[in-house]
Amino acid sequence: MRDCVRSELRYIVLLPAESLGAASAIIAGYDGIIAFVPDGDRLLSAIASDDDACLVIDPALIAPATAEAVVTAIAEFPRPVVALSTITPGALDSALILAQRTQTRFIFRGVPADRSVLERALLLAPDAKLSRAVLSGIDAQMARLSPVIRDKVRDVLLTGEGAQSLDALAAMTGLTRRALEERLTDAGFASRAGLLDAAKIVASYRAVTRSRVALERIAQMLGITVRAMDAQFVVMLGVSCTRLRAEPMGVEEVASRIVRRLTERAA
Repeated sequence: MRDCVRSELRYIVLLPAESLGAASAIIAGYDGIIAFVPDGDRLLSAIASDDDACLVIDPALIAPATAEAVVTAIAEFPRPVVALSTITPGALDSALILAQRTQTRFIFRGVPADRSVLERALLLAPDAKLSRAVLSGIDAQMARLSPVIRDKVRDVLLTGEGAQSLDALAAMTGLTRRALEERLTDAGFASRAGLLDAAKIVASYRAVTRSRVALERIAQMLGITVRAMDAQFVVMLGVSCTRLRAEPMGVEEVASRIVRRLTERAA
């Protein structure tokens, strides 16, 4: 049913004037809804009143104590966080708190292709509730992995970023692909490549179900064709992207289907 998922992308924005125009224009291009906040106190109030809007903030505008409070609020009200900032001493303390204790996506102004990176981060902001539900469903399998593999798999599922293939994931863990696949199989994962497909679904779920952005553009930002994206959704969820957009499923059902695909072996 369509009322399972609200059909809009929402953002809570706390940025200085030099960043605000670019971020606002990108969000407007996605038909997103923006709640502008002027300071850290209003930011915390907005987090509590809107349970999953993406945060778009400059760490330089919040004190370390506020950053600590944001971490606590995000734990209670999970949501994606995009930090758009320059590398300055004033931003360092708050940025470190967010980096160490959340899955904040950092984008630094002035670096090459910062606008295209920001476009991707704002559209493919992972659904925090979905990623946490998936991780909860595979908790037993994750517990059997070594800390290095577990941390890399967890990061990929929480952020939708990082390894784009099993070969790349293996390299990040210092293993060969064959050795990684053996570890994943021993841990109880029936579909090893499905972990990366699940990460792409987590990253694109909000854009597919809450926006009118063309599916071709979403797929392009994922680094795949729309046909490949459709195939991933069909394999993991049993429905195509087009069908999911027309008739969104709730987070719990999506997570349940992903978990079954990752852990249930064919008879």
